[in-house]
Amino acid sequence: MSTLLQQLMKKISLILALMSLVILLNACNQIFKCDGFACVSPPPIPRFKILNSSGINVSDSTGYFLKIANDNSTYKGTMVKTPEATLYWDIMFTKGVDGTKEYELYAENTKLGVIRYEISMKKSGCCSNYSIDVLNLNNVSLLNSQDQYGKYTIKLK
Repeated sequence: MSTLLQQLMKKISLILALMSLVILLNACNQIFKCDGFACVSPPPIPRFKILNSSGINVSDSTGYFLKIANDNSTYKGTMVKTPEATLYWDIMFTKGVDGTKEYELYAENTKLGVIRYEISMKKSGCCSNYSIDVLNLNNVSLLNSQDQYGKYTIKLK
């Protein structure tokens, strides 16, 4: 009887060792599953359509530009001629890292206000992407003004 019990114990030990090996290999696979994956989406570049007080798109009728506080450089908006004029500024992408950035918005020599742009990186599995957490003009959120084409609306007074 003791030899039968010893054989049974050996089989149970072998099964447990094989199960442990399978669990260990699966754990290693989970630990290294992102090796070789470079899945990062860059920060989004907000695109804007600027409307006058009558609701007419004036994005292409004036020279709009941004300034960064404590920086004398001005950054001219890039005009995209789609069915309606749209502006964007590369500076919001190139200077856009985690955290908050503030830009002064000008039309020619007139300061229209301050755009506050806050982004953060979100991790999802092996990938990371940026999202816009705050997009304000003069402390008024523009996030709800985004249309189906991804453009934010700035309404001038």
